[in-house]
Amino acid sequence: MNIIMLQTQRPAKALIAILLLNLLIGCNNDMPTTKAVIPTVRLATITANDNIVKRRFTGRVEAISTVDLSFQVPGKITQLSAQEGTFISKGDLIAALDEHDYRLAVERASAQFKLAKLDVKRKRNLQRSGSLPKAALDQAETNFQLSRVALETAKQNLSYTKIIAPFDALISTRLIDNHANVGAYQAIVRVQALTELRVHIHIPEDLVPLLEQTDNFNAVAVFKDRPTQRFPIQYREHITEAGNVAQTYEVIFGLSREQNEHVLPGMTVAVIISKKNETSSADLNIPISALDYDTQGSPRVWIFKPQEKIVVSQNIRLSTRLKKNIIVLEGISVGDQIVTAGAHLLRNNMPVRPFISY
Repeated sequence: MNIIMLQTQRPAKALIAILLLNLLIGCNNDMPTTKAVIPTVRLATITANDNIVKRRFTGRVEAISTVDLSFQVPGKITQLSAQEGTFISKGDLIAALDEHDYRLAVERASAQFKLAKLDVKRKRNLQRSGSLPKAALDQAETNFQLSRVALETAKQNLSYTKIIAPFDALISTRLIDNHANVGAYQAIVRVQALTELRVHIHIPEDLVPLLEQTDNFNAVAVFKDRPTQRFPIQYREHITEAGNVAQTYEVIFGLSREQNEHVLPGMTVAVIISKKNETSSADLNIPISALDYDTQGSPRVWIFKPQEKIVVSQNIRLSTRLKKNIIVLEGISVGDQIVTAGAHLLRNNMPVRPFISY
């Protein structure tokens, strides 16, 4: 009985082993083969940076300089010939103080100087003869020098009783009336130098590269009363600190007064800036995140080839860096699609998948 049972269990165990082996072989045949993961990249299409090919701004006319003139000594104004809105020439008298007290001061200082001069001359002769101590001569020499300084000071104060035009100017504002008593350095009149007019405009930060290539641009001024006329203006300077509110930069141009004699500080004017060569190719810019460097440290970008669905590296020549973009001079063209993130992980002819949306 036991012999029969052992014989029947052995074939059953062998059958189970064969079934398990077939099952394992079948599972191995159904396992999928491992495939290479194709990375997804974010792309940007290159467009022309034509926002500085031609732009129009509203400007404000200003004087080269605006100065408040004052007396350097106190006194009573006896003459104030300054008339607001009139032009004066360099050297013209603008205002004068009562000179009486200052002339007396000059006469007093002059008399003391003459006395000190005679005294020191007499004591020099006495000291040579040995009848005067050296200390007495030193005191006389000191008094003589002090009297000379006092006389020069009195004469200078007398000259300060007049305000003379320091340059050809326009009297914009009279700050005090005639016959008034004024203190030293109290503003009397405000004058503006108008040998050349200045036009101030404000440009956004994306136009800052314009300031590095001013020779490549024309700038003209257009006034409301002469809308068909164009008056050339020249770049003079710019302020490198951005405005707190509009985040713009102030640029200043020079405008000739020829044919603009009636233009006064404070007037508004339109400023048109355009490239000198309108047919020249526009600048191209790329996001800073798209910039990569090869093993030699040269800048490059990765260009997506839509037909092959691969990326290839392209070396570029850079120009000005903006806040978020950078201008490219050579290496790319309008319409190219470049990778804007993860460029350091790419390699030439690498298959990629363009990112569409989340």
